[in-house]
Amino acid sequence: MVRAVVFAVGETIEVCLPLDLPPARGIRRVVAIFVNGRGEVIELNDVPASASECVLQDPSQTALRGRADRPGVYELRLLKVKDLQGVTRLDPPEVSLEVKDKSGAV
Repeated sequence: MVRAVVFAVGETIEVCLPLDLPPARGIRRVVAIFVNGRGEVIELNDVPASASECVLQDPSQTALRGRADRPGVYELRLLKVKDLQGVTRLDPPEVSLEVKDKSGAV
């Protein structure tokens, strides 16, 4: 099942994913890379649980935030978990974002 969410260009994008993360080995950062058909990239980074409504409602979720500068349909292509021991790549779930011009935002 592909989940799609619509945002406006320049709007803060927040995506909440139920991730089965490996145990933390020191400071951990989660990065999600979304790519559209033209190769344009959106990078979303995790945010503290206290700053995300979805994590407060379901602690098993990870909240990721970022912004898109250009419209398009972006698909999640890469999930990376960075910690003191290195980088772990996870199989990303099927998630897509649609970013529209501000005039056409839903």
